[in-house]
Amino acid sequence: MKGLSGLLQFFIGFILGVTLFVGGISLAGYLVFNRFAANPEKPLFPEEQSQPQDDQPSPTGTESPQASPSPSPSPSPTEELPSGAYKAKVIWNGGLNVRTGPDRESDSLATINYNDEVVVLATQGEWSKLRLSGGTEGWVRSGNLEKLPTP
Repeated sequence: MKGLSGLLQFFIGFILGVTLFVGGISLAGYLVFNRFAANPEKPLFPEEQSQPQDDQPSPTGTESPQASPSPSPSPSPTEELPSGAYKAKVIWNGGLNVRTGPDRESDSLATINYNDEVVVLATQGEWSKLRLSGGTEGWVRSGNLEKLPTP
């Protein structure tokens, strides 16, 4: 009987030891691999840290070949706003195409860059009608603009 009791103690100790060993390895693996699964912090590039200077051209701004004389996208500060119109700025990082109509199939008149200020004349569904300082009027998606506070 004593031999059977010793064998049973050995078997239970062996199973308990293997269980603790496998559990410890699993926990360590979980903790290590869980760190690899976390998303890294979003990098902040130098271009995003400071506002673009007005006297330096933005590298993303290009005008489409269909556009006639290059209109300046920023309205002049002394410009009188039509009734119902307001100033807004572009919040889409890649800039926007100003289109001839309120849909994606319309031709592109020009492009405006991130943080450029524009005058919003009207909205139609998800689209806003803009006037650029050169007098050019066109359409962009409203969700890509942020209304500026009125002075």
